[in-house]
Amino acid sequence: MKITLVVDTDDEQGVVDSFKIVSHFFKKTQGRARYTSYEVKYGKISFIKMLRKFAKAAKEAEEEGIDSSSLRFAKMHADEIFSEVKAL
Repeated sequence: MKITLVVDTDDEQGVVDSFKIVSHFFKKTQGRARYTSYEVKYGKISFIKMLRKFAKAAKEAEEEGIDSSSLRFAKMHADEIFSEVKAL
């Protein structure tokens, strides 16, 4: 689908209406909004899976002598989750 939209910048209401039209087609074609680097949304099952994955990684880290309760370890795991979600 291709749309050509001409906007008269002298007509303030026309600019607002054009924005609404473009926003509607963006939402319709893109499905969902892209996430920022600090925003992740997930459902209950996804959250449970994430917790299980973190617990497994923490257990393996402890066996290797890494402090899994450190902020650094949690940040590394969070960065992996954010990268996975943003890639979707």
